[in-house]
Amino acid sequence: MPKVGERVGAIMSADKDEVRMFGWGVYRGDEVPPKDILFMGLPMARANPKIELEDGKTVFGCESWWGPEDAVKKAIGKRKIVMVDIDAERKRAKQASAGGEQEPAQ
Repeated sequence: MPKVGERVGAIMSADKDEVRMFGWGVYRGDEVPPKDILFMGLPMARANPKIELEDGKTVFGCESWWGPEDAVKKAIGKRKIVMVDIDAERKRAKQASAGGEQEPAQ
C-alpha cells in the first residue's frame, strides 16, 4: 500500500494492446467518496483511497486499478496508454446505471 503523499497511477481498464488510464497523481489517504461517486451503480459508503491527479481532478480507489507509480509503469509495460477523463467516465457510468443512453467510453 502506498504511503500518503506517494506518487501513484490510476487505470480504468486494460487489454493486451492498450491501457485506458485516468492519469498519474498522488495518494491523499482514505476518504468516503461524495455520494455522486458510484461503485457498481451505488454510492460508495466506505472510506476509499483518494488519488489527486496531475490535472487537479480526483479519482477514488473504487473507480480504478491503482498503485505506486513504479508498479503501475511496470504493469503497463510497452502497451499504448490512452488517457480517459474521469468526469466523462462518471457521466457515462451514471447514465448506464440509470438505464439511459450510454456515450461510448473514450
